[in-house]
Amino acid sequence: MPECVECGAELPRSAECWTRVHELLEVENRVLAGIDGETAKRAHYFAIASYQLQHPSRLTRAAAEGLRSGVREMLGPGAPSIDAFRRAVGRRVSGTKVGRVAEAGDRHHVHSNWPRRWTVTAVDVLAQPDDAYPQAATEWASACLRDLDAALTDPSTASS
Repeated sequence: MPECVECGAELPRSAECWTRVHELLEVENRVLAGIDGETAKRAHYFAIASYQLQHPSRLTRAAAEGLRSGVREMLGPGAPSIDAFRRAVGRRVSGTKVGRVAEAGDRHHVHSNWPRRWTVTAVDVLAQPDDAYPQAATEWASACLRDLDAALTDPSTASS
């Protein structure tokens, strides 16, 4: 089966990995309204942030690094509420271009060691039962950080 050039996951029938975002949103529509707001918003943030980190061709370099930093902050001890976090990010990036139009796989703007294979992808999250979605999204975000940290901090691969 063909694989996504950015995340390495098997492509859906549409042949576009972006379809997975719509599938994630469908799960969120079924699940998140029935749980507390903070958990729901965090699950959404972690899912979309993880997808974007695994598909950096859609982001500017600054946006990719900012997203990585934001995920780290939200997973860390003493993380702010998601609403406070969103307000702070909004103030930081107000008026800043975060997206870019590029071919899938165009990574000239991010570190050359940015992963193309990931421990967890949207496919893994979507394979979980709906009620596991909030935890699965959080674990996906954690796995993304571990994969990025391993790829970008290995001294034997230190090049930009």
